Amino acid sequence: MKETEETSTQSIEIAQYDVSKSEFYTLAYAKPKDLFALADIPKGMVRWVNIDAQCPKETLYALGTVFSIHPLVLENIPDNNQRTKIEEYEKQVHLVAKMIYFANDALVVEHMNFILGPNYVLSFGQTDGDVFAPIRNRIKSEGTQLRARGADYLLYTLLDSIVDGYFAALEAINDRVDALEEEILEGASNKQLEDIRGIRRQLLSLTKAVWPLRDVASLMGKDASPLIHEETKPYLRDVYDHIVQVIDTTDTSRELVAGLADIHFSNTSYKLNEIMKILTIISTIFMPLSFIAGVYGMNFENMPLLHYKWGYYGTWAAMILISVMMLIYFKRKKWF
Repeated sequence: MKETEETSTQSIEIAQYDVSKSEFYTLAYAKPKDLFALADIPKGMVRWVNIDAQCPKETLYALGTVFSIHPLVLENIPDNNQRTKIEEYEKQVHLVAKMIYFANDALVVEHMNFILGPNYVLSFGQTDGDVFAPIRNRIKSEGTQLRARGADYLLYTLLDSIVDGYFAALEAINDRVDALEEEILEGASNKQLEDIRGIRRQLLSLTKAVWPLRDVASLMGKDASPLIHEETKPYLRDVYDHIVQVIDTTDTSRELVAGLADIHFSNTSYKLNEIMKILTIISTIFMPLSFIAGVYGMNFENMPLLHYKWGYYGTWAAMILISVMMLIYFKRKKWF
């Protein structure tokens, strides 16, 4: 689910910390000149610069000047259609990932850019809101492992939170699958088909986000950059294992959704067969009745029982008797 703690769409969130202290503050987009102070990071501290919504161009290029961001990276950050990837530059690592969470029952797929430097991490989001509230709490808390490590470990925690968001999204999707299965078993409807298609699209979005991130996490856990220290790589390999679990769970969920579609079609076919069976039984019962009515509806003068006093009532009695006998026969054959 979407975290309740959000930064303003008109400000930049700054967090910096070391073992002994931490602090949070914000800078307004309207004052890019104030951003030049961000490069002055106290010795031994790690700084996290988080832009939670689409970054204005003047702010982005000001940050590019402050942190010497490569021009290609500055061009790529506003592009929300990039594939998940990792690129190494002379003094920085550029990471692109997809952050996924539910907001107001809608699946949000947010494009994220991360830039790792020697003692800082820059994160650029696409929309307001993120899944990083636990990381903020860990930065504020004393004695956490995050406070005792460098910027590469901060990048790991951000990436790990994104992967945890995949699990949360999958859990929400699977809960919807279970509820939808109960609805289908009670009675199939066209709306359920729309829900199934919607869940399929959500799982497809999740698959597109997770698969490329697996390769990125694998590369980071091996030999991606000297900015990623050896003591951080085991944690990144753990993220890789979690991504593989997400992929396996996603595949299982897609199979369950395919099974839902089969159940829906089976229920629809069963309902249609039941309707056709009832109509066939009714038609079969009326066939001899129609025959009798047709015979005695002919305009011939010389017909047996034509002028019989009780002929009308006798015909009705015969028709009712035939109907009852046919119903008894169908019942014994268990046709209904």
